[in-house]
Amino acid sequence: MTSRFLATFLIASGVVLMADSEFDHVVNAIETHYHAKRTHIPFLGLANVVVKVARPAGTSEFKLAVFEDLGDLSDVDDRELDRFMHELGSSRLHPLVRVHSHRDHDSVYIFAADGGRDTRMLIATFDRNEATVVQVRVDMEQLLKWIDSPKEAGNFGKHNDDY
Repeated sequence: MTSRFLATFLIASGVVLMADSEFDHVVNAIETHYHAKRTHIPFLGLANVVVKVARPAGTSEFKLAVFEDLGDLSDVDDRELDRFMHELGSSRLHPLVRVHSHRDHDSVYIFAADGGRDTRMLIATFDRNEATVVQVRVDMEQLLKWIDSPKEAGNFGKHNDDY
């Protein structure tokens, strides 16, 4: 009984560490490639605890990394950035959305992991001289409700009576 519990615990821990390693892999690659350090955000750990307890809009965890002063990314070719992000993909995270704004020189990449009820999403945005990486674990039912009702998505903390 104890060995079965230990084996289950180790497998679960490995899955959590792999999820963490994907976020860390993307963050480390941006730091290395662009010679940048992520910006310290005060109380981010506390915010993560609140999200784990309150589960706003079905979100059970998040990680955030913000990079400022990356240099002028408006000169970076979209294909080069696509290659960079494609190389960061993993067997667990699959590309879902890729958008480039030539007018604003912004790029957005969204990756999603195969999952059951909860799924992990990694979102990376690149502006002219900054980048943001967010990883969230979200309830699929809640996510699909947001997609079906974008007007209500802005009211995620309110009850239906409050509309």
